[in-house]
Amino acid sequence: MSSDRSACAGNAALALLCTAQLMLMIDFSVINLALPDIESSLDISTDASLWTATVYAISFGGLLPLGGRLADLVGRRRMFVCGLAVFGVASLVGGIAADLSVLIAMRAVQGGAAALTAPALLSLITTAFPEETARRRALGWFGASTAAGFSLGVVLGGVLTEFVSWRAVLLINVPLAALAVPLAFHLLGESGVQPPPRRYDIPGAVTATTGCATLLLGISEAGRTGWDRVSSALPLLLGVVMIGFFVVVERRSPAPLIPLHVFRIRSVSAVNTIVLFVTGVMGALTLLLSLLFRNVRLDGPLEAGVSVLPLGLVTAVVSQLTPRLATAFAPRRVLIAGVTVFAAGMLVLAMADGTGDYGPLLLGMIICGAGFGTFFTTAAMTATGDVPDADQGLASGLINTATQIGTALGIAFLVSLADRKATDQGVPTPADVSDGFSLAAQVAAITLAVVGGFALTTLRQPARPELVED
Repeated sequence: MSSDRSACAGNAALALLCTAQLMLMIDFSVINLALPDIESSLDISTDASLWTATVYAISFGGLLPLGGRLADLVGRRRMFVCGLAVFGVASLVGGIAADLSVLIAMRAVQGGAAALTAPALLSLITTAFPEETARRRALGWFGASTAAGFSLGVVLGGVLTEFVSWRAVLLINVPLAALAVPLAFHLLGESGVQPPPRRYDIPGAVTATTGCATLLLGISEAGRTGWDRVSSALPLLLGVVMIGFFVVVERRSPAPLIPLHVFRIRSVSAVNTIVLFVTGVMGALTLLLSLLFRNVRLDGPLEAGVSVLPLGLVTAVVSQLTPRLATAFAPRRVLIAGVTVFAAGMLVLAMADGTGDYGPLLLGMIICGAGFGTFFTTAAMTATGDVPDADQGLASGLINTATQIGTALGIAFLVSLADRKATDQGVPTPADVSDGFSLAAQVAAITLAVVGGFALTTLRQPARPELVED
């Protein structure tokens, strides 16, 4: 009887954590279909409204390294609860904002709160289920909620914008956060609290946060204005320089924010590199499909969201099947297979006619969803599997950081590539936009094929090298 109660409590905790992850992921794309309504409601330009989407990603990605380490040092449940509470308050203030400056500020706070929540959330999952089969099952649910959030945000944004208001895309988080915070105290145990270090690595925190944030700012600006503009080149350069400083600081710090020895674990360094590119393609694909359905097929917000929905549904379903495949064939092999299937799906989308039947696009989305669902779940397993429990928050922060930077890179490069192709002949026609989508899909398929080859050569042996302190 006690084992049944324990299993029920574990399932309830997992449901809470996965719901919170779904909420964080949805907030990436939920705002996109609401941008026209935000522009008309606040009387602002399109460029100004785009900052409501961009600043969330910059704040989220910039603070993730710090959030991951704080989860290990301060406590994972504590950081999860604090992050959710701040996220809910920022959603409330942003949802009732009367001017753009308040809305952008609250989106930045939302991103920072998500950066505290996400690493704590994943590390709570990996440490709460020490038995391998149970951990893989839990990570399957985590992968489903993460991957589904990429496209479900588009659907939810379309529904709320069309039938309620753009403000609802923010206000919907308030009751969810208000319910999750007390449940967290009831369902989750505290973990990750370590003796406080003799010194806090403030220089490491400053350089890591500044480096990631400015790098994301530069990538986002490059997607809007081009890679050769001062507005993108300066933050990109500053980001690279600050990350270089961060490495120097960490080598000399007696209590580093991110101990560099963690990158000697092959599964950490290799998988995070792979995640950077694969999630970049997925983030760009969701946006490209939304633009295709809106601008080529002339769907409304709700229709466009529903048209993209199969991508998220297939991803979620396959993520649930992936733990069984990982048990049968080993996570590394399944990860490589997922990247390969994803590449095949992008090739199908590249050959589809955006102005023609929906069938070929649906087939491509199904294949892409199957590939990405398989990949992301096994990536989470592999990137955290060889890491000691004491560093699980750090490992979770790293994979989340790779996801955010990769998504920004993918959107900036692939969406701008599609846009340049579409506007080569002047004002684009629906056929031109479709051609731009096809070119971006071709480049994405080639990228995934190269990444699959990299995964094949680097993840052949499940090596776990000794951790040598720097």
